Amino acid sequence: MSTMNYWAREWELQEDICPCDVHFNQWIADRGLRDKTIYHFGTGSHHVVGREQAINGSNNAVFAITASIEEYQAYIELVAENSRINKNYVVYFGDIYLTNAKLLPEFDVVTMFHLREFFHPNTSSEEYGGITDRGVLDVFTARTRSAGYILFYTGSLGFARATPIIAEWEQANPVERIGEFKTLRIYRKR
Repeated sequence: MSTMNYWAREWELQEDICPCDVHFNQWIADRGLRDKTIYHFGTGSHHVVGREQAINGSNNAVFAITASIEEYQAYIELVAENSRINKNYVVYFGDIYLTNAKLLPEFDVVTMFHLREFFHPNTSSEEYGGITDRGVLDVFTARTRSAGYILFYTGSLGFARATPIIAEWEQANPVERIGEFKTLRIYRKR
């Protein structure tokens, strides 16, 4: 058995470096999205997406993944201090490349902000059992409801490497690019 690939650091909110989570919350407000289920790839120790959606009255529910022990600990402390946030925001610690589609509900909105940032040389090996970035996109596209949204962060450290994967995915899946919002590229599932 191999150990899980994880990120041995945490990400504090740095709007000047990585504004995607703030822009995502602004996009949701701009669209007036309410009562939606959201999958969020990469929480940061700030948990700004989950925290905002849990307290803004939208009744949106966020299910998020972090591969950082420190970010997961920050989540535990956040909900231990404010139980109401836990009602609409749940974080799990794991490697997105080990996602099992059978364990996922359907989502109205999916963020793929950190695609190609955390893939390791052993990720898709038989021993580790992970899937590729394209596999991640396919799993979450299948779990996105019709007319749901899939968003990417154009300022991501992995975006240049993800661009050809996104182009291939766009051609092979029932999705259409519907626009941009600040640093976000937005697709809609047909």
